[in-house]
Formats: sequence, structure tokens, C-alpha cells
Amino acid sequence: MTDRVQQLLSVIAQDLQDDCTDYQCLHDLMQALHQQLVDRNSQQIDLLINQINPLIAQSRQRAERRSKVLSAFGLGAGAQAMHALLERYPQPQREQLHQVWDSLGELTVQCKNQNERNGKLLAMQSELLEKLLDEPGNAHLYKPEY
Repeated sequence: MTDRVQQLLSVIAQDLQDDCTDYQCLHDLMQALHQQLVDRNSQQIDLLINQINPLIAQSRQRAERRSKVLSAFGLGAGAQAMHALLERYPQPQREQLHQVWDSLGELTVQCKNQNERNGKLLAMQSELLEKLLDEPGNAHLYKPEY
């Protein structure tokens, strides 16, 4: 293997490890966000969102880098291509990276599910607020007094 190929494989291996770490942290933050949404604690919500956004941006960058590497190797895109790339690693690193890749898949599903749960909670809160504001008898609740 050339030095350039070794370097690309090393970067991908590190990216997978970093993604697993970040997605676990992201999941924990999203669970904490859910509780703060329940509590309607806007300061904590803002703090959590400010921690979540960089993790998402970094994960997106690593995913884009993986796509470029897959393309550079002529493997295409998707899970099949990633498995083909992982086959280029020597044992036992290959086996370990397959496990990391599988764990990353599970973590992304957990984060997606938590995100959907948070979204449903926000939608319910928004709907409740709209109902309160639309009821004629409650119009005075959210209007300033002069």
C-alpha cells in the first residue's frame, strides 16, 4: 500500500472512532435537551443547542470526508461501499472497524429517534400554545397590559 492510501485509511479509522464518541455525546445531550424542553427551561435549551450544533457539524464534515475517500477508491457510496473500504484494512483492525461502523449505525438510529421524540414534544407544546392564543377568552393571557 502506498503512503497516501495508508494515510487515507488512518484518517477514516480515526474519523469512525471520533464519530462514535461524538454520537454518544450527541445522544446524551439530546436526552438532556428533552428534559429541558419538558421543563421549558429556555436558558438550558440554548446551552444544549450550542453544544449540539458543533457536534453535528463535525460529524457532517467527517461523513463528507468518508464520501470523498470512497469516491477516490472508486467504491461508490453507501453501506456496501463502506464495508468494501473496511476490507482494505489489515486484521485485526478490520474486524474492530467493522464493529465501530456497526456501533456508529446504532448510535445514529438512537440519535434520530431521540430527535424525533424531541420534535414531537416541540410540536405538542406549539400546538398547545396556539390553542391557548386562539381561544377568545384567553386572549388576555399573552397580551401586555397598558
